[in-house]
Amino acid sequence: MSKPLNEKEIRSLVSLIDDNEVYETVFAKIVDLGDEVINILDEELEVTLDVVKNNRLQAAYNQIILNSCVSEMKEWKANNARNLFRGLTIISRLRYPQLDLEFVNQEINRLKDSLWLELNDNLTALEKVRILNNVFFDMYGFSGDTKDFFNPKNSFLIDILKRKKGNPITMSSLYSIVAQSVGIPVYGINLPRHFIVAYADSLLRHPYTSVKRTNILFYVNPFANGEIYSQKEVLGFLNKLNIKTKDELLLPCSNMVTLHRTLNNLILIYKNNGDKFLEDGYKKLNEVLDS
Repeated sequence: MSKPLNEKEIRSLVSLIDDNEVYETVFAKIVDLGDEVINILDEELEVTLDVVKNNRLQAAYNQIILNSCVSEMKEWKANNARNLFRGLTIISRLRYPQLDLEFVNQEINRLKDSLWLELNDNLTALEKVRILNNVFFDMYGFSGDTKDFFNPKNSFLIDILKRKKGNPITMSSLYSIVAQSVGIPVYGINLPRHFIVAYADSLLRHPYTSVKRTNILFYVNPFANGEIYSQKEVLGFLNKLNIKTKDELLLPCSNMVTLHRTLNNLILIYKNNGDKFLEDGYKKLNEVLDS
């Protein structure tokens, strides 16, 4: 095993990235160093004016972040797929390598604490949802982004928490994460052309394989400020689309399905935006979930 490089040696290695004769070897060694070289690359990108060197530094930086996210997604799939929050933060980190997880956790805890103050054991399911809606939409001002629906920021938790806007998938994901954190049994529903949540009759164990239609009390649409639907109304929605009714469309979906749908949205958005790195990067994360 080779001896680990110290900071001075890493900086010397990085300085050689603009040398055409050794570029490929240097690039591979930098990428192999992984997260330990990220801060140094970040510093160099701040001060480097040479376009070629900047592009090479950025390529190395991007590859390290992508490798790290792929590794984290593999670990999530194998050991932590019950944690939707963790899966969504991995998706965010590819776009925001210096993701401020402290801010994300702080904001979610604020929502959770505000909700706790309003809840008690004597409330019905509908009363709990009305309180959740009041905290989520009235107190904190969250809403579906109907004006700029395909803005990629609508797909990242950190942006939703900052902008108070999101798309159906991420609005529903945040809504369910906060609800479950205080014991409210709300779970994602993978409807075609939309994404909502269901209120179950009890807390479920992921991946929700034992739940039946009779376990669902009603549905909620976080993208539409918490509108409440009966199962009959959701069935009517499917009928209007001429889609055959299947349990998988009416019952809670796995976190894997939620991440797949989030990634598919981002792939399409970044393909249309011409961002090849993020398009390919999110394809690779999707491949991890498929493998």
